[in-house]
Amino acid sequence: MRLMTMSFKGLYWQVNPTELNVEYAQNIRETTLPFAGSRLTDLGVKKRQVIGKGYFVGSTCMEQWRKLEELFREGGPGNLQLPGLEPFRAVLSGLRLLGEEGADIVKYSFAFTEVWAGESYRGQGVHRAEAGESLWDYAGRYGWDMELLRAANPHIRDIACLELGEEVFAP
Repeated sequence: MRLMTMSFKGLYWQVNPTELNVEYAQNIRETTLPFAGSRLTDLGVKKRQVIGKGYFVGSTCMEQWRKLEELFREGGPGNLQLPGLEPFRAVLSGLRLLGEEGADIVKYSFAFTEVWAGESYRGQGVHRAEAGESLWDYAGRYGWDMELLRAANPHIRDIACLELGEEVFAP
């Protein structure tokens, strides 16, 4: 069986992670009742957590690491495709560069947290625009007030058509 490659926001892993854990859990609260023990309350399903480790190899290993690091700094949700699973929306919530002896190898660990459909995600920091995006896209995607977004980005000349790589600052 040949598994698909892992991908997130347009970054495709050349070598799938060596370790991949997908955690599904219920949100259960235990309430202690005086003189009566305790009671469990099911608060529903928690968001999936994806934790793993991997490596980049070859002469471009640091370049590949920097692309992953850039996605982390960019923040915000994207489609996460994992080997053997249906794609889902997630945020790259953790990233760690791990030391490893040897040339042309970069080991790392990562964590993703699921973002449910329709859920508001308040992005932060600096985002790099894709060709054809607009400030309206960012306002809708992150639930930002358009006037605050415009005020935070006075350098943008055309709010309806951003240039590739143009910086968009979170309000």
